[in-house]
Amino acid sequence: MQVQGDKYTIVYHSETATVRCDGMLDLRGKDGYTEISELFTKVLDQIPLPKKIILDIRDLEFLNSSGITTLGGFIIRLRNKGGIQLLIQCANKHSWQLRSMKGLQKLMSEGLELNFE
Repeated sequence: MQVQGDKYTIVYHSETATVRCDGMLDLRGKDGYTEISELFTKVLDQIPLPKKIILDIRDLEFLNSSGITTLGGFIIRLRNKGGIQLLIQCANKHSWQLRSMKGLQKLMSEGLELNFE
C-alpha cells in the first residue's frame, strides 16, 4: 500500500508491518489527509493484525498540525484494538519529532515505544 504526493511518500510494508513516511507533509486540514488516514485504516483492518507495528518517520522532515492529528487518530484506533505494540522510529535531526511524538505517546501510554536515532 502506498500514498504519494508531490513532497511525500507513505508506504506500508506488510512483510515487516512497517509504515514508512518520507518527505514533507503539509497538507491542508482533515480532508488533505484522507488518503493517508485510509492507508492507516487498511493497516488496522488486516487479518491477522500484526502484534507490533512500526511507524518509521526518520525521513519525515515536516508534519503540520493536521498531520499530527491524523497520526493521533491512528494511535487511538490502534490502542482501542488492544494488544498491539507500536514502535515509532524517529530522527534526532528533526527537532519537531521529539516534541510531537512525546505528546502523542500520551495517547497510548502502554505499548508505544519511541526510538530516536
